[in-house]
Amino acid sequence: MLVYFKISNYKSVDKEVVVNFTATALNDHSESNLYEEDGDQYLKSILLYGHNASGKSTILNALVYLRWFINNSATDKENGEKIKVKPFEFRASSKKKPSTFEICFILNKKKYKYGVEMTENLIHREWLIESKAKKEYPLFLRIGQEFDVDKRRFAEADGLQKRTRKNVLFLSVCTQWNVAKAQVIDEWFQDFVTIHGLADERYREFTFDLLKSRKYNKVVKRFLQKADLGINDLQVIDFGTSFNDILKRVPEEAVDNFKKKFSEESEPVVFTIHDQFNDLDEKIGQTSLDLDRTGSEGTKKYFNLVGLIIVALLENRFVIIDEFDARLHTLLTKAILRLFNSAKIKSRAQLLVVSHDTALLDRDLLRRDQIYFLDKNKVGATEATSLVEYKPRKETPIDKNYLEGRYGGIPFIDDLESLLEDDDEINSKRDGEEEER
Repeated sequence: MLVYFKISNYKSVDKEVVVNFTATALNDHSESNLYEEDGDQYLKSILLYGHNASGKSTILNALVYLRWFINNSATDKENGEKIKVKPFEFRASSKKKPSTFEICFILNKKKYKYGVEMTENLIHREWLIESKAKKEYPLFLRIGQEFDVDKRRFAEADGLQKRTRKNVLFLSVCTQWNVAKAQVIDEWFQDFVTIHGLADERYREFTFDLLKSRKYNKVVKRFLQKADLGINDLQVIDFGTSFNDILKRVPEEAVDNFKKKFSEESEPVVFTIHDQFNDLDEKIGQTSLDLDRTGSEGTKKYFNLVGLIIVALLENRFVIIDEFDARLHTLLTKAILRLFNSAKIKSRAQLLVVSHDTALLDRDLLRRDQIYFLDKNKVGATEATSLVEYKPRKETPIDKNYLEGRYGGIPFIDDLESLLEDDDEINSKRDGEEEER
């Protein structure tokens, strides 16, 4: 699981920003919302709040970029090719300084700290530290092209220093050359689930895969039934596996048109099954609707994501969601958060999301250390502050205080009406157009 993530000098981030899943000394939701590992407690979910352009997506992007670079550095970079890292954009000296990423996570009962400092031309520093029984052991330390490798705990990596170019991560080279510990770490990063809430259609294959499974078919359907979408059941037509059978049921005169519209490579078509009533509001049977043609945007998004959410919970994955609440009702997003925070579900999945929905700022749902507010300072740099640091009273309505600007992270918007109301040039032009009409 993730312990913390730090970044500095990256895109909108100047000074170090930390998102910390280590729980603070609070009594809130102590039986849920937390994992325990070796006497320490870690959060199951964190929500990031802030106004548009405050840097929320930058935090998520930094995690995704680090994951991509670790997975691809050794195979993606030619000698001398620039590293695609973007330093802080609003300070002239930032381009000459390295961008820094550090991530701490627990894997197979051991804690690891991995970090890298890099500019577009080279890796300045890189380190991997393993902790066990509160003791830290550097598996490797790198400064430029100088390496110190632990020949006992990271023995297979010794000798790969010569194969590591100045613009390539040593960890990636170790993975490429089958160093077992590096491969396990690389796989942990690969297992991240990253979701953009406005491009959810790309994730529906997870839902399709579970619907094909006898074990999970009913689970997916129940998730849809319990969401109060009016859906009783699903029928999925998968052309790749049943195209010829489907053709046999198509009227002969319609076969040509059917073939033009569908093929064996067509995406599966989902029909939602609903109750049908007579004029006396009595149930008389069921009817089916094409989800993509008639379903609401929220229903389609929920269908697209439900399989991935189930997989993440079953496989203990770390999930990142941008635009979490887009097109979903507040009560549905709350239900998803409760899944990840649940004490009943024996999962070690974690969730990091960006949200604008202030209704989620709910003490009955979240601890104070699960809420971060992002804002920009006078030079346009992103700063992140946990709600814990504000020390609000227990009876304080968090959502109300947030909207009043007491925690930062909200836009201060001037009177937009006055921009048009008091503009003489615009008003005179509009009056002239009305006279012509």
